[in-house]
Amino acid sequence: MNEYEPHRQFLELARTLHFGRAAQACHVSPSALTRSIQRLESQLGESLFERAHHQVTLTSAGERFRRHALAVIEDWQRYDHERLRYRGSLTGTLHIYCTVTAAQGVVPELLGELRREHPGIRVELATGYVSDAINQLRGGHIDASIAALPDRLPGGVVSRDLGTTPVVFVAPQADGPIRDAVERPRIDWAAVPLILPAHGVVREYVDDWLGRRGVRPDISTEIEGHEAILSLVALGYGVGVVPRLVLDQSALRRRVVALAVRPPLRDLRIALCVRERSLTNPLVAALWNT
Repeated sequence: MNEYEPHRQFLELARTLHFGRAAQACHVSPSALTRSIQRLESQLGESLFERAHHQVTLTSAGERFRRHALAVIEDWQRYDHERLRYRGSLTGTLHIYCTVTAAQGVVPELLGELRREHPGIRVELATGYVSDAINQLRGGHIDASIAALPDRLPGGVVSRDLGTTPVVFVAPQADGPIRDAVERPRIDWAAVPLILPAHGVVREYVDDWLGRRGVRPDISTEIEGHEAILSLVALGYGVGVVPRLVLDQSALRRRVVALAVRPPLRDLRIALCVRERSLTNPLVAALWNT
């Protein structure tokens, strides 16, 4: 077993809070994972996890140890990659997080050059909600994320701009009460049912836009995924708000219509984000400099 392996197993269990899934991800049996965690706890003299009623939770000591474990992993990877680079090539795995839309519209160009320059680097791509991108990075589960850039990044996280995309209101293409409401000379935003992101930068933009106009919106639905917002809009449940990039990549783009509003919503900045200290990792540095 590598010196850092118990720390990697701890981090995987801290991420999943499930012994079976963590063991599978680490390619060990649940009993072997249990013994590894117990050895760590014995060495530290503290319980890292609470186990009760088939549920696993991280203790306060576990939260503190997570930061140490992350540093151990990064130090080991930095050494290992420096060793490989000295031999003349970079190999290893980069863990990257993004939305499905970014995987289709941003990732191919970003990773194409990395693939050409460093064919030995393997990429594992995880997809999910855009609102989770920064938290996934801060939690140490991934090496980099493609994220909607907030006005202020958390400490220790740095970004490199990849471009911008407008944020647009979208309405159903089909005739109906929603389409009728948005085709009036002046839209009554307080009366139109809105389908909005539950969290994240786009939601902040919409709230600011409506607040500046003194509108108390009729929020029909709050939902995490921009793609899901388009589905409900296409079905006629209300007017949604999504990045233009999501609309252009969607199979539903012909079933909805973007509204021309004045003034427009702010453009969304899309960025590659990493932990600043991880830039000493040659794999992360290779991605960053692509």
